[in-house]
Parts: sequence; C-alpha cells; structure tokens
Amino acid sequence: MATPDELREQLAAARAEFRSALEQVGDAWEKQPAGGGEGEESWSPRQAAEHAIGTETFFATAVCKACGYPGVDKVDTNYPTAQDALKAFDEVVEMCNKKLKHISEGDLQQTHERFGKVEDLLNMNINHMREHAAQMKETAGV
Repeated sequence: MATPDELREQLAAARAEFRSALEQVGDAWEKQPAGGGEGEESWSPRQAAEHAIGTETFFATAVCKACGYPGVDKVDTNYPTAQDALKAFDEVVEMCNKKLKHISEGDLQQTHERFGKVEDLLNMNINHMREHAAQMKETAGV
C-alpha cells in the first residue's frame, strides 16, 4: 500500500503528463481521432481535456466526502483553446491540492459509498489523468 505522500507524488506526475499533453496539442485542439470511434474514443483533445479537468474536482470531492470534509467547487469546463485549458488546469490542481494535502494514512482506508477506499479513488484519478494525456497526444499526433 502506498503512503499518502507517495500517492500525491504519483498524482503530481500524472498531472504533469497531462499538462505536457496540453502544451503539445497546438493546432490539433479540435482534431477528431483518425478512424473515428465511439464515446470517449471519438473525442478531440479539447473534449478529453474538458472532461479530465472537470473530473479532477469530482475525484477531489469524492476523497473529501469519504474523509468527512467538504469537497471542492465544480468549475466551468469550456475551454476554447489549449491555453485556456492550461490556465484552468493549473487553477483546478491548486484548488484540489489544498484539500488533498490533508490526506493521512488513516484516510486512505476511508470508504466512499460508491467508489471504494480513498486509496482506490486516488489511483483512479492518477490513471484517469494518464489515460487522457495519452489520448490527447495520440489524437494530436505528438
């Protein structure tokens, strides 16, 4: 089992991957994946970013609720450009980190009514960031 600090480090690394993908998409912001797809597989980098940034607040709030304290506010997830998304992402990360920095060893075993233990929620968040970072890069061809 990872410690809270290790999980925060892993989340920071996944967020760095996501941020890097945002910085690289450039003119492919609205590009649809080659070959189409259905659901999330059909998303442009913009759609993936808007979803993933909004979901950051969802995961942070789920962790907070499992631990018995208030979550974070939802954010507007309409970003006309990758630069807008970068700015919003940095703000969302800062807002979420203000809550997640308080997670203790004991909190990791707290359970969210729908998503399981806090540790599992954090791992979902980490994987989610990495998946959408890879998706944006693949669609953008970077």
